[in-house]
Amino acid sequence: MQHKKEENAPPAPASAFKSPCRHLRSKEMYYQSYGTPEDEFSSGVYWCTKTQENFGPDGQSCGQGECCGERPCYVS
Repeated sequence: MQHKKEENAPPAPASAFKSPCRHLRSKEMYYQSYGTPEDEFSSGVYWCTKTQENFGPDGQSCGQGECCGERPCYVS
């Protein structure tokens, strides 16, 4: 049985498809599941490989929720 796509369904909001910038890093990326919020050992510390700081080229802070498509420095 095939499912039909609803023609009148609104598109999913862009925020539903947030993927972090490719320049975003955290130490958890190197030894466990990337940035799992439920992880009791997660540091929550992020940095940008462009600036090597905890803020991006636009001067805004880095984070899994912050470094997404709405920022001018975002790279998918």
